[in-house]
Amino acid sequence: MAFMKHIFLFYAALLIICASSLVSCKDNKDETDPAANLYGSWTRTYTGTETYHAQINLKETGTFEWIMLDTLSTHTNSYSKIEISGNQLRFYDDPDLPGDGLYHWAVSGGQLTLTLISDNYAARVSAMAGIWNTSNPAIPNNITGSWQKTVIEQETSYRVKLILSADAVLKWEMIDPIPGHTNSSVSFAATENTIIIYNDPDCDGNGYFAYSLNGTDLTCTYLKDKCPPRSQSFSGTWNKIE
Repeated sequence: MAFMKHIFLFYAALLIICASSLVSCKDNKDETDPAANLYGSWTRTYTGTETYHAQINLKETGTFEWIMLDTLSTHTNSYSKIEISGNQLRFYDDPDLPGDGLYHWAVSGGQLTLTLISDNYAARVSAMAGIWNTSNPAIPNNITGSWQKTVIEQETSYRVKLILSADAVLKWEMIDPIPGHTNSSVSFAATENTIIIYNDPDCDGNGYFAYSLNGTDLTCTYLKDKCPPRSQSFSGTWNKIE
């Protein structure tokens, strides 16, 4: 009986060791996932003949966005798909640049470095190659949440809600139905003092608005926008409700 007890204890210990090894291997696999530190939002300041700021969003869905954070009219947003293979990042399916761009990527100390491997488009090389700083979380915490204001249409007051989410989605919703208006959902980026609206199906181009906070009030001021309806509906002072 003593012999059988020792055998049982031996196999029990062996099972524990094997189980621990499997967990350890799984954890190590997760920790060394090459894309784990790549996804997210990154910002960069360009200097040269002009100085401006841009943000790139690298998404786990395999999509990519290059967003102009300043009001310069000579630059526009760029969108494409991405594919990650080890430490290589491929940009493809860009409607403006037919062809692939291949870059080596490395993340260290909160910075993303993109180094050219091959790309036939100098414009993309200039836009992508270099050092990017992390901006995660991309949206300042103090502006996320729900906000409300009153608008006047044909001498009638209506309440509307603005929702700014941490995952960079902006929703404009009617609390009171407004004739001729519908709810909208768009993408946005934000710096310390500017909100940039993009991916708006109802408006071309970006909308740029300065913002300031005073207690529970969020005041948005028009800077640049080619879409008057959006400028009017977004500008003004919003009161925090959630």
